[in-house]
Amino acid sequence: MSWWCSSSLRNWTWTPKPYAGAWAIVLGVLAIAAWWHWRGQYQEVELDAREAAALGKGSGAYPSSSTTRTVAFVFGLLGLWACLDWPLATLGAGYLASAQMVRQVLMVFAVAPLLLFSCPAPLAVRLFGWGRRFTVLRWSARPIVAIPVASVTLLLVNAPAVLDPMVSTPYGAFGLDFMWILAGFVLWMPVQCPHPGVPRLTGAVALAYLIIQSIVPVLPGFFMTWADFPIYRTYDLAPRAIAGFDAVSDQQTAAAILQVGGMVVLWLQISFRFLHWGYEQMALDRQPRKPIQEVSSSTP
Repeated sequence: MSWWCSSSLRNWTWTPKPYAGAWAIVLGVLAIAAWWHWRGQYQEVELDAREAAALGKGSGAYPSSSTTRTVAFVFGLLGLWACLDWPLATLGAGYLASAQMVRQVLMVFAVAPLLLFSCPAPLAVRLFGWGRRFTVLRWSARPIVAIPVASVTLLLVNAPAVLDPMVSTPYGAFGLDFMWILAGFVLWMPVQCPHPGVPRLTGAVALAYLIIQSIVPVLPGFFMTWADFPIYRTYDLAPRAIAGFDAVSDQQTAAAILQVGGMVVLWLQISFRFLHWGYEQMALDRQPRKPIQEVSSSTP
């Protein structure tokens, strides 16, 4: 068992090859969730004034997660495992550029927002507190930071000059995967940060932010679509995992997955948020308004 995926010149086989590092990450996330469900949320904690005000409570046990959060966590954890372990990770690291794009689209546009949504606010406070870690989290949740960080990182990890040398070793491949996974969380932090001390973008501002971020998949997919030759040495020299599926076809498929697939998944979430925001505005409009009492002035 290898600890992480990397490129290889061996012929592709469907023999399962799990990765110890991937399982350690998945089991670590599962262990945190299990601790929170069975013990963490019921522990008495001492809250300062800022924590009490942010959490809307003075003391006592934290509330449990809702069913919706639980479902989101299950799908997010399964997606995380699919992105990091065999076979998708093996194919993406050394055989198919299209498999690598499937990993990125799944992680950045689906798994990251699911895991952020599933994290209860009190757990986020336990993990990040209100000190230096909270300061880093608060800065990462600002659009002025999130937009360039997510965009530049996703461009870099798909650049041939970066991808080819890094996927050649497990350590480099881990660093590459860490970069685009981190970019996925940073991308969603302004609208989905679970920490109650970090204000989220809402309404039209959140929609505008996500629309700007939807441009990100277009940029790296552009040069992959129009290149008449393989731009990635790793996937060009790799043994064919699928007979008749050459490197150029694989590269163009990867561009389509990144551009079309990423855009579709992101715009589905934009549409959901738009409808949710619209229903909230309609509900506010239906609420009865208190009559305005006329104030009459009397002369002495």
